[in-house]
Amino acid sequence: MQSKLHKLGAGLAALAAVVAVGVGLNTTTASAAGKKVADISQYQGNINWKKASKDLKYAIIRVQHGSKGDAGYMVDSKRNVNANGAYKNGVPFGQYMFAEFTSVKDAQNEAKDFYKRSNAHTKFYVLDEEKRMPSAKGKEQTYVNAWLKTMRGLTDKPLVMYAGEYYANAHNLNFSKFDGTWIAKYSSVKPKVSGTSVDLWQYTSSGRVSGISGNVDLNKVLDSKTVNSWFASKTSTSSKPKVSYYNSLSGVTGVKGDKAVYEYKSTSFTKKNRVKQFKAGQNFKVKAVVKNGKNAYRFQLMNGKYITANKAYVSTY
Repeated sequence: MQSKLHKLGAGLAALAAVVAVGVGLNTTTASAAGKKVADISQYQGNINWKKASKDLKYAIIRVQHGSKGDAGYMVDSKRNVNANGAYKNGVPFGQYMFAEFTSVKDAQNEAKDFYKRSNAHTKFYVLDEEKRMPSAKGKEQTYVNAWLKTMRGLTDKPLVMYAGEYYANAHNLNFSKFDGTWIAKYSSVKPKVSGTSVDLWQYTSSGRVSGISGNVDLNKVLDSKTVNSWFASKTSTSSKPKVSYYNSLSGVTGVKGDKAVYEYKSTSFTKKNRVKQFKAGQNFKVKAVVKNGKNAYRFQLMNGKYITANKAYVSTY
């Protein structure tokens, strides 16, 4: 991310090379082709995505910074070029927005604008939460919650929160209702955030990727199962998600997972409530269909746990 946080990496170019080797991500050699995870914005200029695709496993692309009226407000000028370049060259990508929240209403509006500007092929959405605005009166978590609730009402794709290690701990940010945790710390020591595990670690702002001139933020995957699930999420070419649920057990003997599905402890499908993942083809015996507070239907299993009733992931027999 292009922010004050990155200034911390200005003097770490030498250390970055050591860190890159230490965490298993070479930043310059061809042997690392297809293994790098980079976050990208207009500051990377004109990217040769054909070359970059040989070096990247995943990308996370910026869409916007703040909202109208904020000193740092901008819509990323390369958001569409980068999203289309990644998609056409087979690089799965998510998208992020740099937040400058001043109120609950502002957080809601930033979420709506972000969603409208995002690319239909994005796999997931990221809240880049690393700046406390001087005019903000409420707790930062209140604004985070407002953003999250708004986005949950707009999409069923994964939602991830990014923050610097110090900022996350200083503001006691709660990651539990998000689908993943992405933390920045430019160091050889892995980041630690109270109350959560770290799934993706932004360890340097001085990385290198083929096809990109200049420095690039690079990231280390700490929880491959979780991070891979973000990039494996279903995408849609429509501007709004089309979700169709089973809402009755009439005539249903059982349920089959057409894709890999998670089992949850409650109807709230958050990372915290996950129990385990089942591979595609798994059969389930169910005893009920229930609707949660966000109008999403879930199948209740015989053991009392829940799986999705989304027809894109399961079928009945």
